[in-house]
Amino acid sequence: MRKQLQSPRGTRDILPEEQKYWHFLFEKVQENMGIFGAERLEPPIFEFAETYLRTIGKGTDIVDKEMFEVRRLSTITADSLDEEENKLMVLRPEYTAGIARAFIQNGMGNLPQPVKLWYFGPCFRYERPQRGRFRIHHQFGIEVFGDDDPLTDAFLILLALQSLKSFGIVTGLKLEINSLGCSVCRPKMKKRLVDYFQNFLEGLCPDCNRRYVENPLRILDCKNEKCQKIILGAPQVIDLLCEECKNHFKQVLENLDSLEIVYNLNPRLVRGLDYYTRTVFEITLASDKENLTLLGGGRYDLLVQVLGGGETPAAGWAAGVERIISALKEKNLLIPSRKFSDVCLIHMGEKARKQALSLLAKLSAANLRVTSIIGKESLKAQLRSASKLGAEICLILGQREYLDKTVIFKDMTAGSQETVEQKKLVEFLKKRLNK
Repeated sequence: MRKQLQSPRGTRDILPEEQKYWHFLFEKVQENMGIFGAERLEPPIFEFAETYLRTIGKGTDIVDKEMFEVRRLSTITADSLDEEENKLMVLRPEYTAGIARAFIQNGMGNLPQPVKLWYFGPCFRYERPQRGRFRIHHQFGIEVFGDDDPLTDAFLILLALQSLKSFGIVTGLKLEINSLGCSVCRPKMKKRLVDYFQNFLEGLCPDCNRRYVENPLRILDCKNEKCQKIILGAPQVIDLLCEECKNHFKQVLENLDSLEIVYNLNPRLVRGLDYYTRTVFEITLASDKENLTLLGGGRYDLLVQVLGGGETPAAGWAAGVERIISALKEKNLLIPSRKFSDVCLIHMGEKARKQALSLLAKLSAANLRVTSIIGKESLKAQLRSASKLGAEICLILGQREYLDKTVIFKDMTAGSQETVEQKKLVEFLKKRLNK
């Protein structure tokens, strides 16, 4: 007997019983983003690797260890492809760089600013699977281009918190915030960190020894326990901000105070991507097992320039869909089932079953949301299935109704029923459904 195939490690099937969470989140995200004035943009699932090498930063875990390369079929020869097609392509590990590339390529810099773009879809990272983290994981988020106002940073944080609360996650949320400065104060930060960590290189993990050379700021993001003890004594980057960055961050915090948003100033918060400047933040959820990071983001004023565009300040955030769904389940929050139809056709007997098909087509053509139970189940089983579909009305078609050209109209809420002629059925249903 052949060995049963399994899904690859770090991936999972999203089963029918889980779909209600995904539909619920997508519809809520779409509603929240619309209220904020953002429009959806969906970039390709794979991009040229250069997009991420320029922006995320060579030497980061994502670029060095976690990107999936897109390979061509071996039957396609290099000689048959032009230079561009021979460039290395990778599955997207995150959205922001691709959204910024699309912003530039599609001339969105010429649109009235700011431009607000949101997204929802899969990302791919080859990392160690753990709670709430998969090699195929899904994100939704927002990017705002063309606005350097500190008020935008605060409003993005407000949108993030309001979005989580709209899902039903109200308690246990914690906002952590920091500033990473700009190109003026960043060199000073790096020098002070290099001077500090050079005395502890033997105690740092191999990854942090690499980060020490490439970007010492990333050491602050290390989760290794030994490194964490050393990090506690490191200089706080917030104390090394230039005057302009200090003023910007001060206004961000004042705006959060005005919005009555509680925050925790975390001088060790740096995020894991090179493109961040100034404001960075994370929102975590306290749970029975551990604090789970649901959402993170910040400002990246140089990103568009790095990708070849004009000078464009920008900020945004991304949230993990799987982690949010995990939180919804842990809190036992009631997710409403989706209603797919108003009317369900039920048939008893082969002749009635065939007539139900033509009746189904007639009702659908009249723009009525109608479905039918496929198969040869009992009347009781079909009524049970109709109830799961959320149908308000059942139309029962049996042998007598087939001969009389009628149907039995059953109100699923009131439990009442009556007989209706098939030729008058469309008008009758529209009146009852207020169509």
